[in-house]
Amino acid sequence: MSDADRYQFLPGGTGPTIVGGDGCWLLAEDGRRILDAAGGAMVGNVGYGRREVADAVHAAMTGGGYVIPLWPTPTRLALRDELVEHWLPDGMGNVFFTSGGSESADSALRLAVAYQAAKGRSQRWKVVGRHPSYHGITVGALAAGSHDRRRAGYEPLLVEHPKVPWDDAEAALKVIEREDPDTIAAFFFEPITGASGACLEAGAAYWQAIEDVCRRHDILLVADEVMTGFGRTGRRWGHDHLPVRPDVLYGGKGLGGGYVAIGMVAATDTVVETLRASAFMYFTFTGNDAACAGALAVLRILRNERLVERSATMGDVLAARLADALGDHAHVGDLRGRGLFRGIELVADRATGTPFPARAGVTAAVVRECLARDVWVYPAGSGPVRDAIMLGPPLVIEDSELELAVDTVTGAITAVTSTI
Repeated sequence: MSDADRYQFLPGGTGPTIVGGDGCWLLAEDGRRILDAAGGAMVGNVGYGRREVADAVHAAMTGGGYVIPLWPTPTRLALRDELVEHWLPDGMGNVFFTSGGSESADSALRLAVAYQAAKGRSQRWKVVGRHPSYHGITVGALAAGSHDRRRAGYEPLLVEHPKVPWDDAEAALKVIEREDPDTIAAFFFEPITGASGACLEAGAAYWQAIEDVCRRHDILLVADEVMTGFGRTGRRWGHDHLPVRPDVLYGGKGLGGGYVAIGMVAATDTVVETLRASAFMYFTFTGNDAACAGALAVLRILRNERLVERSATMGDVLAARLADALGDHAHVGDLRGRGLFRGIELVADRATGTPFPARAGVTAAVVRECLARDVWVYPAGSGPVRDAIMLGPPLVIEDSELELAVDTVTGAITAVTSTI
């Protein structure tokens, strides 16, 4: 039985067996070196093979056992202090931990409803999401998001929360008014879309209008920073590029850097003060010491090596290389993103923006072709964005590695689209 058959829960394609990593490279059992141009799933940020992270996790695991989530430990306190003192926006002195991005989204959703209930507004349970968007794979997170492929088949389980366009403020305000603001708990948003839209970004006027209506009606602004947080976009947070300040933000992925499974949710002091008399349930393995120790080591690497700033600098290099290689490509509809968080939209006709037919499976084909050439890229697309791929390498990537990634992606796109 092959490794794929042994590991795969359901029959289908799988990748090579990975036995290690070094910097931006994944090391396969068959000897291949695969350039990880997507940080796995926008997770790897400090590079692979970091002994200091492994040492921190080892020390935490040998120093004790399970501690229930509500009790502090030195490691939990140190990670909390690192986040509050160096990462979170001013006025966010409160943070709790989860085991990843989907748990963080689900927790933030419950937090928003609990906040409204604590104010005597139990009728406020709706969460406004954007189309397209993706907030995670739990039933609550899927309901808040609008990723048609990942929601498909689960619709009977999903609460029908209202959705607004990602870039049309007037239409968004009409939806909020139609739904009645007195029934809405929160507005969930990715500052720059990830898997659903491959780095779609609305303009300043959109965000100003959204913030105005949310402040007027005490609708919580909840920022999904799972992909865009911890330096991925060239700033600490994706929302730092926008004229909007969230009441709640949550993250994952880059918080653990690919070494540990961890997420976090933070809220303003005002929100937390309102919740003080409320019951709020945590997950069993929230904030375990090993995960907190690994995350703390990752965040210190990011700060000490100035990798947030490096993301901005190398992101400009990546953007320029993509523009040179693909700016006039007949089947590239758009190049977008910030920092080392870049999207490439694929279309049948650049001039008209006509998408490829869904049956062509262009995104999957391009990803497979890149992997066959020993470069990993991330598949994306949903709703108005039929086909796209994303680049989000570790923030330690070198110029020569960026050049290899862009050359490989260019060759793969040309090879796949020439056969359709």
